[in-house]
Amino acid sequence: MPLKVKRYLLIFLTSFGCLLLMTIVIYFKYAPHNPVTELETVTARIPLGISAAEADALMGTPPDAISQTRGTLMNSMTLLSTDNSQSAQQGSVQLYSLRTWHRGDRHATVVIDQSDKVAGHWTWSDHPPSSKSQFNLNQVAQSILKLWRALIG
Repeated sequence: MPLKVKRYLLIFLTSFGCLLLMTIVIYFKYAPHNPVTELETVTARIPLGISAAEADALMGTPPDAISQTRGTLMNSMTLLSTDNSQSAQQGSVQLYSLRTWHRGDRHATVVIDQSDKVAGHWTWSDHPPSSKSQFNLNQVAQSILKLWRALIG
């Protein structure tokens, strides 16, 4: 290979390697660090329409709290309370039983309708996701600049 081609190949491979390294560093810095818990996985696998007893069996333990509420179930993950003005507009208000499980800072609720069947379910956390899990172009640019300064000196 001529010397000129080797030189350009070396420059290209070095640049490509640096770009790949920066991409990997940025990905791991801004990737979400909230692993899915067993509680969330089990709750997501509960089929709609099964009985409350079957849902309890799938969860593995009896619920930590049971409460009653009136509202309109929009879909399997959204329950509008009677306080919400859209509740009456979206459908008939019904009485639901909310069965809730607590595991550390994660919680799961299974909604049971008046026929004792699962009508919905959802999970939530006491701690909202950090802003670091949101992709922010300015933060990425600042990170690249800091990495570049660290490499160059």
